[in-house]
Amino acid sequence: MSAVDSGTYPATAHKARGRRVAVIALTGATAVWGWSYLATVWLLPEMGTASLVAVRFLAAGVLMVAVRPRAILALGRRHVLAGLALACCLGSGTMLQVAGQHHIPASQSGFLTSLFVVLTPLVARLLFGARVAPAVWGAVAAATAGLAVISFNGVSFGAGTWLTLAGAVCYSVQMALLSAYASANKVYGLASLQILGSGVIGAAWALPDGLDLPDTGAGWGWLAYSTLLATLGMYAVQTWAQSRVPAATAAVVMACEPLFVAAFSMLIGVPPTARTVLGGLLILVAMHLVITGDRARSASPA
Repeated sequence: MSAVDSGTYPATAHKARGRRVAVIALTGATAVWGWSYLATVWLLPEMGTASLVAVRFLAAGVLMVAVRPRAILALGRRHVLAGLALACCLGSGTMLQVAGQHHIPASQSGFLTSLFVVLTPLVARLLFGARVAPAVWGAVAAATAGLAVISFNGVSFGAGTWLTLAGAVCYSVQMALLSAYASANKVYGLASLQILGSGVIGAAWALPDGLDLPDTGAGWGWLAYSTLLATLGMYAVQTWAQSRVPAATAAVVMACEPLFVAAFSMLIGVPPTARTVLGGLLILVAMHLVITGDRARSASPA
């Protein structure tokens, strides 16, 4: 009996459609995060970085728990432990990146952080034995090259370098864990626990110097955007999407964030550089490899 006759092929095609929707959703999330980068730049004069991270994650997590208070309890021990690990990775990665930025230029920080793209498939392979298709490895290479063209200006090794690299490793582990443990019926609980736990880590980092809050109405508006859409909404989207796509694919898609930062910067009068355009083309090549690789898998009989 053929794969089509047995119903296997339609099921495979359905999964492929789900993966494509997940890729589109993740791309939308990177666009929101790209705009939130500008929101962060506007907010920092009113709030310290640690305070911003703590407030947005804590507020988003508390709101998610208030809406569905039993979602975390319904996870079960295995997924609760995974959610706590996700929170540790996301919260620690964010704080390590912030700490590193005090010692190295922004361009170096951006490049070192972007290494999560190449680290993620390696971590997923090491921790969970995840296999990566040749097309996805090609996409990882193209995305990493594109990010390097955009942000690499040399690396000086010191405390800031190692802190930022540690943050990139944390992000890689977070993405590998999400693809390993996220499932359709666990999305809300996992996202809630991850966001709330990250907020607790951020608060522990910020409390010694005190939590700052915005001084203006515009600042409160940007904080609301960062909390509700960029944090609550988009980390929930990432959790859902990674229940359908491998960690390596998700990492490639999320490499698009600098493109959206550049595109949105044009709206406020900052033209893109030649390096941004060239790097962006390489990242688009990476996206093409991911999408065509997925089509090739869905076209093959199971």
